Amino acid sequence: MKAGVEAVGRAKSAIDHGFSRVGRALKVEDPVDRALAGLAGRTIAIGNAIALLCGRQHANEALPLLRSLLEISVSMRWIADKDRPARAEEFLKETIAPRWDSFLSDERLLARMKALGYPAELEDLARASCREHLKANAQGIPWGHVFEQDKCAGRSGEEVARAAAGAMAHAVTALHEHWGEFPGAEEILRTASAVPQERKQ
Repeated sequence: MKAGVEAVGRAKSAIDHGFSRVGRALKVEDPVDRALAGLAGRTIAIGNAIALLCGRQHANEALPLLRSLLEISVSMRWIADKDRPARAEEFLKETIAPRWDSFLSDERLLARMKALGYPAELEDLARASCREHLKANAQGIPWGHVFEQDKCAGRSGEEVARAAAGAMAHAVTALHEHWGEFPGAEEILRTASAVPQERKQ
């Protein structure tokens, strides 16, 4: 798990250092600046929370946060990809009164992930991790073995932390595409790309 948590830290540092460089140029009236800066702040906070949960053997409890982080990073990449002012305005309007069922839309998320070149491992986590969140560690109570049919293999802390770092690297990419002062996404992605395939039993 150490490598994944360290990669999350590197992504956080890349975002922090980048905003230190561009801070004076931020424009409150610019919808792209507003949308990307706000989402970058959530990226850091959620990444920190995931790292803490993974470090305390709660990787499967972190999966909803990872799903949210993926949605945020994809929104950042989508805004930075093209038609930035229009897409930023669209995003900001959607977040005036957001709902979970619209924010966490699998269909939209997976379509955008595919179009933006996210790796298959992150698509799999976005698509399939709800069952693991609900059923992993189901045997963790006294006499839990009685309900063996409900057992579900979970995700390891290293896998979830590396996936979080991968999502954050895509956020760094979006920031760099817009401002040109956020290097380092490739290095973070190299660390995060080797997502372990084993499942905790």
